[in-house]
Amino acid sequence: MELEPIIEALRTRLPVFGNRVGGAVQFKALGEKSTLQSPCAYVIPLDDNASERKAGNTARQEITDGFAVVVVMSNKPDEKGQGSALNAHNMRTLLWAALLGWCPSEEYDPIVYEGGQLMKLDRAEMWFQYEFSAMTEITDADGWRNTELNGLPHFDGLDVQLDAIEPFDPNRGATGPDGRNETGGAWPRTGSLE
Repeated sequence: MELEPIIEALRTRLPVFGNRVGGAVQFKALGEKSTLQSPCAYVIPLDDNASERKAGNTARQEITDGFAVVVVMSNKPDEKGQGSALNAHNMRTLLWAALLGWCPSEEYDPIVYEGGQLMKLDRAEMWFQYEFSAMTEITDADGWRNTELNGLPHFDGLDVQLDAIEPFDPNRGATGPDGRNETGGAWPRTGSLE
């Protein structure tokens, strides 16, 4: 899943962050301290989980793509963390309002909430991870079959000769085809397929 549309949605829909929303690259570079002033958020990818193939002769599978919004909130006003716990609850409500039911692109179903967890709590900051997912589907167009079919030469036509059996034909002396072509010829008869 592309994270940029989610990052942009959070920047636009949640003014509480004051445009302080980063991506996976920024999060990976973090050490013990956030590089953005709190409150801020980082959108990071999580696992993608695939279902079994829907049929043996197709590449169709459902994929659940997960992502997390890691929110860094100040813990300075309340060193016991009680205020931060309330902030975590309120932040979840804001994230739900910004993301739940929204389709990040036309390939994906609406976003659903998967849960959350406390990642870090110290005297300065609380880090809380809110996890979401959206479902998409792999189709034959995504797989090797499509690549292979696109590599085949252009189909220009075929030549068919048909010797049909007429069960009520009194001229038929033996069972099976009689050796006369009832219809046939090149197809398409004129022009091309396009």
